[in-house]
Amino acid sequence: FPLYDTLGGVRGELGLSIKLNFIGDVNPFRDSSAGVQLFPFSKLDGNSGYTVSHVFGFVEELVVADDPEFEWSDNFNQARASHETRQTLMYLLDAKVRRRMCKKVLEMGGNAVLGYYQNFDMEGDSGLVARTYGTCVLIEKKEIVDIASSDQGMIKAAASGDDDHDERA
Repeated sequence: FPLYDTLGGVRGELGLSIKLNFIGDVNPFRDSSAGVQLFPFSKLDGNSGYTVSHVFGFVEELVVADDPEFEWSDNFNQARASHETRQTLMYLLDAKVRRRMCKKVLEMGGNAVLGYYQNFDMEGDSGLVARTYGTCVLIEKKEIVDIASSDQGMIKAAASGDDDHDERA
């Protein structure tokens, strides 16, 4: 990951390795949308191990917040503090809009979003606007069929001359 200074640009790099173990969402009072997967592509790869079992439709969310760089009181602050405040706000808006959309997905009965897209608009006096949208779907793991063992059974039946067990004939 690049180390980014809001005024000076890229200042270095940071290498990171993370391992996550999802235990579960056991607190019913927490504002959570755990378990929803977001995919930026519109169709799942056939080798992914998942298949789309139901398409619920379009899902979207929008969150608006005041832009700290547009407020009149901010004119007296240093540029660096103003940029860092905006970066922090965008980070928080990112999480908030994603969580709200994922809660909608869970309410619709889905567990994933295909074609996930998110963007930010700086709209001056309206503030910062975070938008996200995609297609709510229900995905399931594919069942893995052991083709090798079923082929061996058919070969043994064919070798013994038993045509009743040969499903290829």
